[in-house]
Amino acid sequence: MFLRKGRKAFTLIELIIVSTIIVIIVGMIVPLSIDYISEAQLYNYAVQIQQDILLIQNLAITYSSDNAARFRIRFYPSLNRYIVEASEDANLVSGKGKLIRRNFPDAIGFPRFFSKNVPNSVVFGVHSSPPDVFVELSFNNMGVPLQGGGHINLINSTNTKQVSVIVSIIGRVRIDWLKR
Repeated sequence: MFLRKGRKAFTLIELIIVSTIIVIIVGMIVPLSIDYISEAQLYNYAVQIQQDILLIQNLAITYSSDNAARFRIRFYPSLNRYIVEASEDANLVSGKGKLIRRNFPDAIGFPRFFSKNVPNSVVFGVHSSPPDVFVELSFNNMGVPLQGGGHINLINSTNTKQVSVIVSIIGRVRIDWLKR
């Protein structure tokens, strides 16, 4: 009786077919993952803004005894950054105290930074973001924004994704997708 030996290698055709299938699958996954990464980065920056706004709101509730703006955030849309006044001794004008400076990367930021005007980058109450000027957000001791409700828009550099951080007139802060 002869024992039949099994094959010990793949044929060239089998290797070509498997390689082709792998290339097709990778070709479909890469664009999807790049789109997902871009969306996740944009959302993460929106969450960072939301958390900074909630920090300022909570500091104002905890440490303010009147309607004075002791804790603020200044948004500089044309410079693609914002500064958070995060302690009682902080002062945005003099640059002293605990100031948190946040700069966005070149691929993500305010629409004005990418020379896109619609919708406005930062709007609170009647204050919007004219070129080369800041827009300020502060809260009273009840957690209500002094300037009124508004929003902060962020986009990616290709303008395919857009998210908005919305502050209501009663102080609720949420994130909404405008373009996904």
